Amino acid sequence: MKHIPATFDSRAVTALLPDIALPAVMAVHHVRYRAMRVSAARADRDKGALSIEMAMLVIVLIAGAVLVVGAIWALVQTKATKIGTTDTSGQ
Repeated sequence: MKHIPATFDSRAVTALLPDIALPAVMAVHHVRYRAMRVSAARADRDKGALSIEMAMLVIVLIAGAVLVVGAIWALVQTKATKIGTTDTSGQ
């Protein structure tokens, strides 16, 4: 299998982003690295590695989607409790 160099310069990233965003940037770079490995495995016709890498990539993408849906759900629930109920009975 081909060696894929990681092109991640932590000094450039930490200089531009706040500390809270660094884990997200690292996760994005890790997913991109895994996706590049899938492409390299597909080019080499290494079926076993391709299946494992593809499964890991799908799991990461599903986990990311679940986190986004969970964050949106939490935001909607917070806003819904702030709105409250309105009394339309006219009393």
